[in-house]
Amino acid sequence: MNSKLGQNGRLTRIWLKFLIVPILITGIFFRFTNLDRKVYSYDESITSLRISGYTWTEMVQQDFQGKPVSVAYLLAKYQQINPEKSLFDTVKGLATEEPQLPPLYFILARFWAQLFGPTVAAVRSLSAWISLLVFPSVYWLCWELFKSTSVGWMAVAIMAVSPFHVLYAQEARPYMLFTVIVLLSSAILLRAIALTSSPVNSKFTSVAWCIYAIAITFGLYTNLLFSLVSIAHAVYLIIIDKLRFSKTTIFYLLAATAGTISFAPWIVVLFVNSQQVDKTVGFPHLSVAFLSLFKPLILITCRVFIDTHWAGGILDFGLRNRLTDLIRIIAAGLLLLTIAYSIYWLCRCTPKRVWLFVLSAIGITVIVLIAVKGIADRYIIAYTLGIQLAAAYLFATKISFATNNRKQKLWKLGFIALISMQIISCTVSSQSQLWWNKYPSSTKYNPAIAKIVNQSQKPLIVSHGGNNITGKILSLSYLLKPQVQFLLVVKPNLVKIPEGFSDVFLYRATESLLFELEQVQNYQIQPIYKPGDVWLWHLEKYKD
Repeated sequence: MNSKLGQNGRLTRIWLKFLIVPILITGIFFRFTNLDRKVYSYDESITSLRISGYTWTEMVQQDFQGKPVSVAYLLAKYQQINPEKSLFDTVKGLATEEPQLPPLYFILARFWAQLFGPTVAAVRSLSAWISLLVFPSVYWLCWELFKSTSVGWMAVAIMAVSPFHVLYAQEARPYMLFTVIVLLSSAILLRAIALTSSPVNSKFTSVAWCIYAIAITFGLYTNLLFSLVSIAHAVYLIIIDKLRFSKTTIFYLLAATAGTISFAPWIVVLFVNSQQVDKTVGFPHLSVAFLSLFKPLILITCRVFIDTHWAGGILDFGLRNRLTDLIRIIAAGLLLLTIAYSIYWLCRCTPKRVWLFVLSAIGITVIVLIAVKGIADRYIIAYTLGIQLAAAYLFATKISFATNNRKQKLWKLGFIALISMQIISCTVSSQSQLWWNKYPSSTKYNPAIAKIVNQSQKPLIVSHGGNNITGKILSLSYLLKPQVQFLLVVKPNLVKIPEGFSDVFLYRATESLLFELEQVQNYQIQPIYKPGDVWLWHLEKYKD
């Protein structure tokens, strides 16, 4: 019996290695294809603003003064590196305006833009290249957890074509860097624990814990949510050591303290600029309304594996009727059951040190974010990694240790079906200009708006606001012709429409701007793009 299981395991490893090559190639292809196709979102345009060294406030103070400025001017000044701004200005801009975003990724992005240019594809390619480190990182983590190459290859295959990871690999934001650091820090911690627990003293034990301390530092300087990963690691150690003050616990406390002290300068920044954090994202407030947050959690869980609709629908190809709705419900149900069973199987078949590590990563993140009403795709990366590890273990063990050929074939077909749906999802999203990760609320209508404006011979776009409108203006600018002019103001009474423009448009006009132009300056204003709220108006001649 054992020899048969061993032979099945060897055959599975060979089968996986044969399959992993085309899957890896496909995953890499999706990460680098059509890098500049999707709209450059609000947040991505703010990334480029940080790279430039300018701030929201400076942009408003200098160019929201009621004088026409061209798209080419805005992109050249605020979306690429300028000699008058330094790396210090990039960090200073984050510290004063977005202290909730630590600076590591943005420092790397600035150097990357210096080397490869400020184009959309170039800036996004940093995340694409970083995402390739996910493969060796997750393989190493699987080895430390399961001591199984089959599970490692299975996890690599699943993550290679996961639509969730592919989308964020094409995002000019720090999410892929965060993903890699979560995987690496987890693998480093497990290696350090193993070395500490070994009866043979190793000179590499202290080195491993020092590297873990560095990983904590990098993690915190990448994303504040790494603190939840550290909490999950601490909970894991506390339970494994049964509340004993062991040698492993001492090493962990020293490493965690060193990492936190290294992050102390940014903790000071957060404390000094706490009002700005509250103004930008709002401090979380505890809530007992947990049930209302389970729906987005379920949706996110499903689209880690299947994602075929720009708004994040499950198995949605544009056909809406009872049959397709039923198919979607069944597909989502089967997927959720598979995920639930994979967690059950993990807990049943692995020792406590394995399943507890995965469950702590899944549970701590979700519990805390549900409590503070913070469930969002980009916030629960540690959770998604946990369920993917559980799925990888399920398929690897079921295929390797199936008791008969029929069961093995069924699990192989199930795995191939999962990978196929992931590839289909990536194929669909790669051809789309819009997707759910591009913040549809602020970018969904930009392509249609740009098409209308670009048809005009000499257009002028008028907009009113402060810091909150800068990202929308910059995001829209990437879709407009370079010669299109903006007239941006902080106060509506500063709007004076100059002569010489073939068409004058109002973009996301406020009520105060509409009142000023209609009631005070006697213009006729006609809404011309109204998908719900009015996004674009056309300014006509004076009223009679």
